[in-house]
Amino acid sequence: MDQQGRARQPPPNLAQWNANANYWDQTLGDGNNMFRELILPTIEEMAELKPGYRVLDLGTGNGIVARRLADSEKVYVLGTDYSPAQLKNAERRTVQWWLDKEVERRVGIHVPDFEQLDLLDGAALNAFAEKHLWEFDVVTASMLLKELSDLGPLAEFLPKVLKKGGKVIVANLHPCFHKPGAHRVVEVLENPQTGEQEVHHFIKVSRYLDIEPVKSQALRGQPQPLVWFHRPIQELLEPFFLNGMMMDKLREPAFSKPKSLPMSSNSSSPSTDVQQQIQSYEHFTQIPMQFIFRLVLSSPLTA
Repeated sequence: MDQQGRARQPPPNLAQWNANANYWDQTLGDGNNMFRELILPTIEEMAELKPGYRVLDLGTGNGIVARRLADSEKVYVLGTDYSPAQLKNAERRTVQWWLDKEVERRVGIHVPDFEQLDLLDGAALNAFAEKHLWEFDVVTASMLLKELSDLGPLAEFLPKVLKKGGKVIVANLHPCFHKPGAHRVVEVLENPQTGEQEVHHFIKVSRYLDIEPVKSQALRGQPQPLVWFHRPIQELLEPFFLNGMMMDKLREPAFSKPKSLPMSSNSSSPSTDVQQQIQSYEHFTQIPMQFIFRLVLSSPLTA
């Protein structure tokens, strides 16, 4: 119920994530190239983990980030998500991750825990914060902000659970170079010096500042589209600044090596696989796919 006693509406994308969870889990597994090459290494760099750290992974999905951080150092990780279907997959994959380890590699590793948390529900966030007041050395949020209709509750929540000297690391699709305002363009030109065809890739930005929420099939083939909330950088960061946080590190990782382009057996009607590979972000080596920033408390809360 809300403050006026009305039944609270389900948050945006909850039904969609419950419907999409198994497809994403089967398709991504423990991470696609974007996670393996861009997101996970950058989070590890920014987290500066030390044995004994406590980590909160918000929007954990099937636990990709949670398992990676638990595996990299002797730290405790708690993953949260608002989708029961996502959490079920996270728990199942994490059990298998643990069982697949050689016995000697299990020493000192904490198996991540998971629980449900709605980042738009102020009452739920306050209850969680009371239970975990100033507990976490690192908080991570990957591929999450675009799906939140309001960043205010999250921004108010973070200083309550972050330990003094702690860090918040947010990985987000780059708002300047990604949909809905930016679109990939593939152009085939003939080199006048060699006479050979060349494929050029670039980004066309048609809108940026004011874009209404849009539906997106974030992962091709998923059962239901998600609702995405675009924000320019100033609107992305402002809620956190207003809640006593400041950005102390920023990374804009892009793929370093383009994919090799396969040749279709029928050049006049390329296969779906070839089409997908041609438009892959791995060809856009000068365009950052991710906007990953780190926040710290500029004025830590006091009791």
